[in-house]
Amino acid sequence: MWEASFVFCAGRIKIKAVFRSCTNSFSLYSKKISNSIRAFVILFLSAISGLLVLAFSWLPKGGVYRFVSGKMWGPGLLWIVRANLRVEGLHHIEPPTPCIFYANHSSLYDIPAICSAVPLPLYFISKREILKIPLFGWGMYAIGMIFVDRSNPERARISMEKAARAVERGKSIITFPEGTRSKSGQLQPFKKGTFHLAKIGSISLVPIAVSGTHQILPPGGKLQNGHEVLVRIGKPITSEDVKSLNVNELTKLAQQRMCETLDIGIQTKQSSNTFNQSETH
Repeated sequence: MWEASFVFCAGRIKIKAVFRSCTNSFSLYSKKISNSIRAFVILFLSAISGLLVLAFSWLPKGGVYRFVSGKMWGPGLLWIVRANLRVEGLHHIEPPTPCIFYANHSSLYDIPAICSAVPLPLYFISKREILKIPLFGWGMYAIGMIFVDRSNPERARISMEKAARAVERGKSIITFPEGTRSKSGQLQPFKKGTFHLAKIGSISLVPIAVSGTHQILPPGGKLQNGHEVLVRIGKPITSEDVKSLNVNELTKLAQQRMCETLDIGIQTKQSSNTFNQSETH
């Protein structure tokens, strides 16, 4: 009798272990399928967006670029990861005056977040390797994005001068003065290229602080769902200040202004006016 009870209990334990193993395997398999579908949708949406921008690039003012980036591509990528976008400080943007926006950079998701939050067509200064991406890179080139060959200082200088002329013609551009994504998510020291560019035309600088995207997709990491993204536009550095300061002083002031914007954005998170994705634009 005792032996029969023992065999029965052992059998139940074994069945439970097998069931638990199957459940875990199914959960892992489902997660892999979900990640694959999500990656495909991101690539598909990016390809379609690039194709639309490319097809209508002949239209004035960048064609459909603003609509595609701000209403379709950016919000679409945020929706895929169930991110809730909130925006602060839109009153610091003064269209149609062109300026240089500069942002912190800790994730590839910074770009769709900024495109969704800022109600202007923004022109990025990107590394030349982006041109190799089919449709997406071609679309960026067709509407006048600025590409920098970082391996060639002379070509990089010419690209920056081209960017300054673009701002003078009425385009607002955005740069990431840290130079690359922050692996830790913390703000890194700024490089001086953006501020040399601002000095060329005495162009005002507007900080954009992005938080929450590092949790969605850190450098080298995997996509995570359900995080809040906060984009905060800070107090601009006026063209008069840009003109009066040397490059070192301007770089220091810009980094200080970014730190202030990040801190204020995080501290006032509960009391600030908020916007969901449909209310941002």
